[in-house]
Amino acid sequence: YGSPLEEVPVCMEEPECPEWCEGSEQPTAAPTTAAPTTTTTRAAVHLEVGQYTDSRSGTFEKTKEFNEGGITHAPKTQTFSKSFSQKPVVLAGVVTMDGGHPVVPSVEELTATSATMRLYEPDCYDDWHTTETLAWTAMEAGIHETDAGVKFEIGSALASGGGWSSIKFSAPIEGDVVVVPTVQSKTGEWTNLRIQKITSTGFEVLLEAAKPKEHIQGSETVGFIAIPAGDGTIAGRKYHARLTPTEMTEAWRTYSFPATSNPRVFAGMTHNGGNTANLRMKGLTGSSLQFRVHEPKKCGWDDKHPGKEQVHLLVLEG
Repeated sequence: YGSPLEEVPVCMEEPECPEWCEGSEQPTAAPTTAAPTTTTTRAAVHLEVGQYTDSRSGTFEKTKEFNEGGITHAPKTQTFSKSFSQKPVVLAGVVTMDGGHPVVPSVEELTATSATMRLYEPDCYDDWHTTETLAWTAMEAGIHETDAGVKFEIGSALASGGGWSSIKFSAPIEGDVVVVPTVQSKTGEWTNLRIQKITSTGFEVLLEAAKPKEHIQGSETVGFIAIPAGDGTIAGRKYHARLTPTEMTEAWRTYSFPATSNPRVFAGMTHNGGNTANLRMKGLTGSSLQFRVHEPKKCGWDDKHPGKEQVHLLVLEG
């Protein structure tokens, strides 16, 4: 991609058996640069963690019914247990794979008191999606500290469609940096996020379209967490931040983490293979899970990912 960065202003169905594409659609525009919205260090972290939980245990094919606890294509509002002093940053977790159609979690509406989310399929599909499990977390933007004093950042910045956008941290992050991004508002089109060039001072993010040779039009506000890899607690909740080996493809792989009560799983994924793709999850236990790379096959890909990806994994105690 190698083009110089350009400064930009900142704003603060179902189960389908995949067949095994080569080729990638690379963005054509030069990366743009944005900075996060705040630089404030806060003594106390207001952290909310929740999950839309599908409790059907794989019974969809038998019942053909939705589960009220999970999340589907229909918008669903979650009220925070305590109001934030300002609109927080919300991160969406990795969607399970109870339904085989490709999907991204969408934040439809966000206020200081609640978040409304839904699952969003590309327009190559029917937008109807069965119940999935999806974790979420909310925190105010700023530089925060874990209970052990490790600094991490919650931020948001404007990312432009058509190419990579460079997002700068408010202050350097020590060690290996784990980054998890989420679009913060309802989008005009299906938008997937990929990351690259993660350093102590920032990262690049791509607003990825569903189809080959298509690009996202306009800009979106991307929220993110940037935290050093490691283990600890935040506001009394365990967390585990990991960088997996660069090995993720369309094949399921198992990853382990220290035993955690009610683990909530979040992740970012690199862009070593240019086919549009995101992560899906299954088999979550208190100490392990399975991931695979999932491509929107009906949109022009064949669900055989041409590169090996690294996962930026964050597990929070629920």
